[in-house]
Amino acid sequence: MDFSKFSDDNFDMKEWINNALRRHSDSTTSVDVHTSNLVMKLQLFIQEVSKSLEETSQVALNNIPRVLREVESIKTETSLLKNQMMMVKDDIRKVEEDTAQSMRRLVEIDEVKSRMQGASNALKEADNWSTLSSEVDEYFEEGDISQIADKLIGMQKSLQVLQDVPDYSERSRMLENLKNRLEALLSTKLVKTFNNHDLDDAKYYVNIFSELDRLSQLQTYYNNCHKSSLMRTWSEIRDDPNQSILSWLPTFFDHLLALWHREITWCGQVFPEPVRALCSLLAQTIKSLHPSMQNCIKDSLNEEENSLQLLIQLQVITQRFVQGLEKAVEMFQATPNKFNDALCELIDVVQSPYSSYLLQYSTLQQTTLMEVLDSLTMNTKDLADTAESMLDSISQAFRASGEALESCVKFTNGYGSAGLMEALQIFFSAYFGRLDCVLVDLRKHCHLDDDSHHADDDSSNQWSNFQHAFKIIEICGVLMTKMEEFRIKLSTELQKELTNIFQESHSQSRYNENYLKASRPMEWDKVVELHEKFISNGVEAVLPLTRDNIAKLNEHALKFAFDVIFIHLRRQLLAVPNLPIWCESEREAVDGELPTFSLSPLPYITHVGDSLLTLPQQLEQYFSQDNESLIIALKAGRIPYQDAGNSTGAHYDHHWLESFAFGAVNVYTESILKIKLLTGHSRRQLSADIDYFFNILAALEIQPSDELKTIEELLEVDAKSLQEKATEPSSDQNLVKTILKIRNIPL
Repeated sequence: MDFSKFSDDNFDMKEWINNALRRHSDSTTSVDVHTSNLVMKLQLFIQEVSKSLEETSQVALNNIPRVLREVESIKTETSLLKNQMMMVKDDIRKVEEDTAQSMRRLVEIDEVKSRMQGASNALKEADNWSTLSSEVDEYFEEGDISQIADKLIGMQKSLQVLQDVPDYSERSRMLENLKNRLEALLSTKLVKTFNNHDLDDAKYYVNIFSELDRLSQLQTYYNNCHKSSLMRTWSEIRDDPNQSILSWLPTFFDHLLALWHREITWCGQVFPEPVRALCSLLAQTIKSLHPSMQNCIKDSLNEEENSLQLLIQLQVITQRFVQGLEKAVEMFQATPNKFNDALCELIDVVQSPYSSYLLQYSTLQQTTLMEVLDSLTMNTKDLADTAESMLDSISQAFRASGEALESCVKFTNGYGSAGLMEALQIFFSAYFGRLDCVLVDLRKHCHLDDDSHHADDDSSNQWSNFQHAFKIIEICGVLMTKMEEFRIKLSTELQKELTNIFQESHSQSRYNENYLKASRPMEWDKVVELHEKFISNGVEAVLPLTRDNIAKLNEHALKFAFDVIFIHLRRQLLAVPNLPIWCESEREAVDGELPTFSLSPLPYITHVGDSLLTLPQQLEQYFSQDNESLIIALKAGRIPYQDAGNSTGAHYDHHWLESFAFGAVNVYTESILKIKLLTGHSRRQLSADIDYFFNILAALEIQPSDELKTIEELLEVDAKSLQEKATEPSSDQNLVKTILKIRNIPL
């Protein structure tokens, strides 16, 4: 039996018993017998384990005294070792104190030796300088380049040792003059070598100039050999009158890249830093272009209507060239170092024409957006055409805004975010102001602010105008929806760009270089502030003033639509105080006994009633269909005479109807109180008019005002009852006194 599993840390008793019984399931012995055998074996094994444990414990107890003695012995030896270490430490300290003076003396002697050795070397180099300087003139006369170079290299090494001699500066000038003589002697050969790509000679000259610390001068010779050809290519490409800068600039960049790929292998065998050599060639060439690349871009911008778009296209071309350079460097270098100093300097030169325009981005963007605004035409003489042109202007405005966002990302890589926000705020403020001016002009065209204007001839067009005015309200809803969508898009895109800018892991591409922080720190602070606002407020940080501007425009649109109909009611009711019927006293004897219900309402109130009864049918067509833009605009604003508690809800048609009715009640009440005098007949006529008006309101399920009800009551009572009401404390004294005056009844 295997008892080893009992020592396992994960021993499972049930599993062991099941396995033991399962293995004996095929045997002829019964399970009970087998179980009894297992129990007996386990008992025997337990006895063996107990006996072994007992023996081990006894051995351990017997060994304890010996272990204690050994521990005590170790403690004694440790104490002795500690005492010996202290003695050694004291001996070392004593030796250091006794030999300190001797060590200082040895150090001083060593310094003297070093100085003597330096003086000896200086004397040897001084003698060597004299020898070399006398010999080099002879080799100059012979034109032996190899010997001249060797002597000059030796003189340079000697001069490094003679830095402290009094005539060091004179010796240095002498050596530089000799180097210039050698360079002049080699100038023709250098030009020939670089033009013919003579590898062996080029390596030889590079070695000489490197030893003489004149490799930069050799680089100049190499640059000059190619620069003239590149300048000639620049002139030929640029002077083609059939091509714009968008055509010939990429052609020139392709020519530069082709030159790079042709020269890089040869330069890699010649120059110790071939990438630096070629970057220097291209940088000097671009700096020497005539006319300069910056002037060419400036001239092209003067001829272009959309300057910013042209700049973006040119920058894309330039960026493609830079990416080609970076890829070429990565392909050549065994360990790619995309951002070595030479390549960065070249990229800076290539990008430099755009630096001033990047700093002017906000102004350029404002100019582009305002040109779009100037191109919008809205006819204010025809209401239908105006509504259509306003709707068209929304798509144009937001298309321009979307292009502005794309321009910001493409042109500034997000660094112009604050400038974009400023440009968009100015643009939208001007755009909403333009729409608001359109509404003002429409009001003037429809004479909505002129109560004295008699426009009864225009009443036939009032419902048509009302339809177009509601279209303008719907346009405001479209504008709100578009604005909210754009704000969300603007927030998302700019947050992504700003997050990339502020992340430490952001790619350090030269096109992502923080040009604002270096040149315009105050504008960079605005970008930082904008980023913090995005983190804190999200989309609420985007164009916060536009919401107020749209709300104001929406209010004006609602009032315009309301006034298109209400002006006709208002003009009819404002004419009430001046109706001649109120002063026709001669008819009183004839008609004095006629009851009020036998009088017909006058035309002014029937016109008002007919208009109010027509309103439900006219309003139904706007609210019977699911017009989301219209509902959005209605929810966001209020119309005149609207109950504040009913500004939201599903029954907007009834709210409008109520507002028209409440407005009519209000104006009618004010007009009645302005009547100077009522005769008996005219009083009954006015009472009949009011009663008719009440019937109209009842048909519309609208309650008249308490003031108008009181006026009707005061008009119907006799003079004595009216005088009594004037003395009642609960009565509206001012209203009663006014009616007494109108009815010419003394108090």
